[in-house]
Amino acid sequence: MTRSGQTGRRWNGWAVLAGVLALVWFAGLGLLGWRALGGAGSSVSGAAFQELVADGRIERVVMRDGGDVQAWLRGGQRVRVRLPDSAVTPDSALAAQLEAQNVDLRFEGRGQWLGIALNFLPVALFLAIWVDVPLGLLALGMAWRRSGRGARAKVAEG
Repeated sequence: MTRSGQTGRRWNGWAVLAGVLALVWFAGLGLLGWRALGGAGSSVSGAAFQELVADGRIERVVMRDGGDVQAWLRGGQRVRVRLPDSAVTPDSALAAQLEAQNVDLRFEGRGQWLGIALNFLPVALFLAIWVDVPLGLLALGMAWRRSGRGARAKVAEG
């Protein structure tokens, strides 16, 4: 094997290692983001949540569009519950009951990440077509040319 072939294989190993490390890094960031957005925490039923509210054990509540509710209990535990859309409005009976107990209550809308991703899609497609395809063809042409030089050298030697 030629010296350049050994170098190319060694480089490929480093590239694979870098790719695996990048995948592990992004998986870890995804897990941290999932936990930060409420992926961790126990889920309770609507009736159990009503009991927690009636007992006055709720310290803070975040209500989101779609009926997703996160609540922090006085001991620091976090619970999640799914309620009907009519129960998570600022003028609902639940909101009035929580405000009467001086609970830190916050309402949030849906995230806009899907809209941002859909707006970025045409740019990504443009780059894929007008940049990646010519670069890929150029790389294939260079690989074909290199393989052709090796075949010609063998013929000339023989």
